[in-house]
Amino acid sequence: MTVPMPYIPPNVYLLADNLDAALAAGEDMSKPVLIWETGAGRDGHDIADARAEQRAILETVRSLEQLLVARVLKSRERSEEIAKRDPRFATIARLYNAGTAILIEAVADFGDPSAVNFESGRGAVAFLRSRGLIAEDAAGPHEGQAINFSDDFLVAGRIRVGTLLDLVAMYLDTLETHFDLFSDIIVEPDLLPYEIDPDAAPISTAAAKSATSEADNEMTSDDEVDSLREALLAVRSSMALDQR
Repeated sequence: MTVPMPYIPPNVYLLADNLDAALAAGEDMSKPVLIWETGAGRDGHDIADARAEQRAILETVRSLEQLLVARVLKSRERSEEIAKRDPRFATIARLYNAGTAILIEAVADFGDPSAVNFESGRGAVAFLRSRGLIAEDAAGPHEGQAINFSDDFLVAGRIRVGTLLDLVAMYLDTLETHFDLFSDIIVEPDLLPYEIDPDAAPISTAAAKSATSEADNEMTSDDEVDSLREALLAVRSSMALDQR
């Protein structure tokens, strides 16, 4: 028996797309491995080649980092839209937005490309230090040191990428739990019982509670919601520790 799926607002797909793209950028960022070479004991051509390869890897990582931040910031906008339309997601959306709010400050940093210049070793070392890949008091990486851009990488110098991706993945799983995002069944646009039309006149508190209660009985249980909130709070607490 085929059960028709409810209408899914377009901004739910847009949110899922941004979350998925953020995950992809974070995963791609962990793939490159930088072998630090100062060029000691080499001729000019070898030093130039080593620096060019080093610069290419750092520029790739920085581009993926900017893409990750951009997608997270766009997902925050879509998350707020869904929270206004669907009361079930209000608490979850605001937890996600609170956990990623610190990345708003990164926009100003990325807007000034002169802040990081990979044409010299000094710019590369400053980038690695600000991302937590070398110690604060270290003059630079050791000769031949392999640097991985793994879970401890500080996105924009603020949040560990592993923690951020855990939060993004958890939020994406939440959407997939409540919506069939890839169903082939087309349903005419309409408001579900638990949804609020942002353009409609305000409804009474009692009516809103009644609609939300009916939807909760059909779509999810209180235990599931409480469990998700606890998980999100745990991730947010972890992020707070990272940011200290």
